Amino acid sequence: MSNKRIYHRWTEHEVRLLYRSVTSSNRNWVSVQEQFPQFSLLQLQNKFTMIEKQFLVQSGRNTKQEDFQVQETVQVLMELMRKRE
Repeated sequence: MSNKRIYHRWTEHEVRLLYRSVTSSNRNWVSVQEQFPQFSLLQLQNKFTMIEKQFLVQSGRNTKQEDFQVQETVQVLMELMRKRE
């Protein structure tokens, strides 16, 4: 077995899916890993920590699931406004 590191570039969709999975399952990492079988438990936990830190920096405060939902709502509204134009 090789110890090569394989870099995976996460898409925005995958990041959202991971975030929702973790928050909705109350950090039940076994169920989260079932949704992302290509990643180890440690890789998923590290990625989730990075996502949380990124939101903390962007928002300047503790990030909760509501903050993520507000951000998604704003994005959807912006897309709808663009389509109307």
